[in-house]
Amino acid sequence: MNVHDLAHNLSRGLNSSAEYKNYQEALSKIKGSKDKEKILTDLRKKQMEIQALQMMGKEVPPEKMAELEKASEVLNLNPAIKDFLEAEYHLGRVLGDIQKIISEAVELWYPQM
Repeated sequence: MNVHDLAHNLSRGLNSSAEYKNYQEALSKIKGSKDKEKILTDLRKKQMEIQALQMMGKEVPPEKMAELEKASEVLNLNPAIKDFLEAEYHLGRVLGDIQKIISEAVELWYPQM
């Protein structure tokens, strides 16, 4: 079996996995709801702003952290968004595990910098 066939088998396995099915179900409860989509989009924007500051080595202003905490509290009040984020996390863990397994299977060379 060639690697492309194996990749297609993996794809089919992922599509039928409990993690992906849970993700799709949770996503269906978010899509189409302007309010839920806005809450989630606002949270993602705040997370990305903070990550960008951290990646540049800058200190995150306390008010930015407070905004993120407040947005996170709102999520706990919305079961559909909370369920979506949990399902997304679990699917992400599976994808990360697969990436790690594949990366460990091949030795790649990286130049020293």
